[in-house]
Amino acid sequence: MSKNELAPIKVLLADDDEDDYVLTRYIFDEFKSNQYELEWVNSYEKALAAMIAGAHDIYLLDYRLGAENGLELLRKAKQRGCRAPIILLTGQGDKEIDLQAMESGAADYLVKGEFEAPLLERAIRYSLQHARTVENLLSSEMKFRSVIQSASDAILLTDQEGEIALWNKAAEEIFGYTESEIFGQPFTSLLAISQTARYNPKRLLDVGIRRWNGELIATDAVCRNGRIFPVEINMSKWKTEQGDYYSVIIRDITERRQAEDRLLFEATHDSLTGLPNRAQFTEILKDSIERSQADAAYKFAVLFLDLDRFKIVNDGLGHVLGDKLLLAIAKRLENCVRPGDTVARFGGDEFTILLGDIGEPREAIEIAERLQTELAKPFKLDGHEVFSSASIGITLSDTTNRKADDFLRDSDTAMYRAKAAGKARYEIFDAVMHTSSLNLLQIENDLRRAIERAEFRVFYQPIINLQTGEVDEFEALVRWLHPEQGFVLPSNFIPIAEETGLIAAIDNIVLTESCRQISEWRERFPLKTELSVSVNLSTKLLINSDLPQQVREIMQKMNLNPRSLKLEVTETSVMENADIALQILSELSDFGVRISSDDFGTGYSSLSYLHRFPFERLKIDRSFIGKMDRDSKSEEIVRTILTLAENLGLEVVAEGIETHEQFARLRELGCQFGQGYLFSQPVAATAAEKLLDKRFYPNQAANTESVFTPDAKTLFEIAKIQ
Repeated sequence: MSKNELAPIKVLLADDDEDDYVLTRYIFDEFKSNQYELEWVNSYEKALAAMIAGAHDIYLLDYRLGAENGLELLRKAKQRGCRAPIILLTGQGDKEIDLQAMESGAADYLVKGEFEAPLLERAIRYSLQHARTVENLLSSEMKFRSVIQSASDAILLTDQEGEIALWNKAAEEIFGYTESEIFGQPFTSLLAISQTARYNPKRLLDVGIRRWNGELIATDAVCRNGRIFPVEINMSKWKTEQGDYYSVIIRDITERRQAEDRLLFEATHDSLTGLPNRAQFTEILKDSIERSQADAAYKFAVLFLDLDRFKIVNDGLGHVLGDKLLLAIAKRLENCVRPGDTVARFGGDEFTILLGDIGEPREAIEIAERLQTELAKPFKLDGHEVFSSASIGITLSDTTNRKADDFLRDSDTAMYRAKAAGKARYEIFDAVMHTSSLNLLQIENDLRRAIERAEFRVFYQPIINLQTGEVDEFEALVRWLHPEQGFVLPSNFIPIAEETGLIAAIDNIVLTESCRQISEWRERFPLKTELSVSVNLSTKLLINSDLPQQVREIMQKMNLNPRSLKLEVTETSVMENADIALQILSELSDFGVRISSDDFGTGYSSLSYLHRFPFERLKIDRSFIGKMDRDSKSEEIVRTILTLAENLGLEVVAEGIETHEQFARLRELGCQFGQGYLFSQPVAATAAEKLLDKRFYPNQAANTESVFTPDAKTLFEIAKIQ
């Protein structure tokens, strides 16, 4: 074994990220051979200087090198005479960069994070072998023949007419011809090109060498059995005493192309269903938009589907069955559309469909109805019969100049309109929805500014002890004092705040201010020892794991006993987030905060629900109280809830008391607490304070006047929010 063979192979890594160098060092440590010596530079300038000096056997260049890139470094080093093989490393597979690297003289191209020690070692070995092969070809014919026979690429020599004169074993394996079979045939017979181009191999060689000057050429080749496959070709011309010869090196890049195609598919398709993903759907939609702009007769439609109740199925039966349901739904959707239409999955339980070349809007409607019919049929999954439906929004192309995102936004808007209208239906986007969307966007922007500018006010509605008539508690309710519109009704902004997640910040404002106000009143009215406040919790705040700590900090800051705070949650918000809600509500209850079930009777209303969660109070929904005096069933429901609460040791608050008859009847039934417009509407703190000295009793005379008669200032406070 010669001295050169024993010498370590010097490898230089040019990478501006030290973490990548450490990772590469670990990979080198895993090499089967320990003959490699790795060095590292972290800048373009240092790398170029080292490559010009030629002190290393091979170079690994990161594509990203500060303001420069490895591709530019590769070209510069080649221009300055670097003969050692160079491997380009990138952070992601990019076919264009791959081709540019090979055309610039790179020995190989690897994607960081997708290779392990065997692949990198093999790439280095191959690059060194390839470089030595080229070098040996220049030295002697004997060595040249020996090397090409051992090469993994197909290497062939042609005479000056372009007819094959030498054929290595790799070429035989790749193309299927023996040397005797291929000898004397034009090398162009191996390429998937036109018959005309095949007739003049010499011209093709001369043009290729002149145009690409030794760089790699990407094309297709054809083997003996007719299979066409991708290759990279490097062509050179040699002048000898016997005449001119051409050398052609052909690399089969089928596996690389397959890997690239696989990466491209994964980047543009949903991994679960195999349908196009959002990015791919958007590109297809852009093509349809361009076509419709060029051809006024071409019409299309975009359908946005959101599955109804999928979360319940997914949570109830598990994610595995949920995935199977999504797969089954994807297949039904594909079966419902026409050839040429596109079905895509946006993620989660959302799908989109592009209906191309529709003649009339009715075609889109018919397909939407077909989708609804097919999705309504049961799915049989692992012994379970699962039912599903979808809310569908439809946007039709027209003369309006819209971008792809506009179509998706409008279809999404129509879908939410369908969902709000009862689900399992479709809605077509129109100008009214567009105006509504703009209004909603304006409200959202105004809400964000309102939080920053402290435009929210806390109003208080008294909760009356129906047996004593005293006021020892208020429900805190938020009001928005818009700088231009005045007081905005909660129904006009609370749903938007919930949808955008801004409700959590608003809840915090109400929680903090109402606790501050109760603390102030308790100091000023020391005889009101039971004075407390009830605050509604939105779902966003309820599932916030930081809520217990926030409440503790507020109680400490306001010097307030936790028993002075009651937090109200709806049955629906609790049951939709049961596990985390139980954890948070239990922690708050342990701290001393009292928990109320709001709107009881309108949601799940199950005994397990009451038993599982730490409720101390039920609030009977106003829909039952409002019908008590004219509907015997409503009164029986109220009576049943009161009996249930008494047996479970829970307090009861009746909401929405508006008549003296309701007041009197609830007292007779033993209801402890109540609130409603009969006593007072929600009012500002100054007006609410005056209620602390009031006592309320049912007026035996049947009239509709409020028990509480506010003064002029209080009337003004109330009028501002009407």
